[in-house]
Amino acid sequence: MLKNYLKIAWRNLFKNKVHTFINVTGLSVGMAVTMLIGLWIWDEISFNKYFKSYDRIVQVMQHQTFNGEIGTQKSIPIPLGYQLRQDYTGANKDFKYAVLSTWTSAHVISHGDKKLTQKGNFMQPEAPDLLSLDMVAGSRKGLNDLSSILISESLAKALFGDANPMNQTIRLDNQLTVKVTGIYRDFPDNTEFKDMAFISPWDLYLTTEPWLKTRMNIWGNNSWQIYAQLNPNVDIDKVSARIKDLKMKGLAMNNDKVGLTFKAAVF
Repeated sequence: MLKNYLKIAWRNLFKNKVHTFINVTGLSVGMAVTMLIGLWIWDEISFNKYFKSYDRIVQVMQHQTFNGEIGTQKSIPIPLGYQLRQDYTGANKDFKYAVLSTWTSAHVISHGDKKLTQKGNFMQPEAPDLLSLDMVAGSRKGLNDLSSILISESLAKALFGDANPMNQTIRLDNQLTVKVTGIYRDFPDNTEFKDMAFISPWDLYLTTEPWLKTRMNIWGNNSWQIYAQLNPNVDIDKVSARIKDLKMKGLAMNNDKVGLTFKAAVF
């Protein structure tokens, strides 16, 4: 009986070719769209969850009130990062790590005759642990060497081919000579750092321009980022409340009428 039903259905498909084409095409398009929507939703809900401590990694952001308008920005002054590291980081404190970082921006990287433009960050030494780098070679401690660089697996392939990149030297912006102390797997596309092909030490960055060290105690220059990892059982709202007035104290009573508070927000 089932065989007869199938024969009848098959004959009807060919008997009504126009209706069959419309129905099959509509079904195919509907299924394709449903799959694409599902993939998009999955990409969104899994954003940044590549990081092992995703639920405890935060970015410190600045809330500003000006003429009654409240705005939020990720740009942070350098001294705030050092104060968070000194007073709020460690065992039995709010943060396990607090890391100052530049923005992910393009730099010229060269080795031998090869010259590439790649995006990367200068970050403090705890960054590889905070970002749970999946190391292919070397270790997450590689940034402890001032003249070092950690590079992604794809950048290592582009620069060195099948040769071993470890301990090789690279020129960065034709200004710095750095040594490859580690190679990490590329970040997935649905992460904050998908374009970050290298990480080099924050302290090395401070040597690139003389004016940078003059910003160590200037609270009004918002040009950098701070990422942090909360210690276990630390409440993010309570941390935000504790750090919200730090910049106002750093500015030490000036004539600026802009209200400033800080908040740690899960990225």
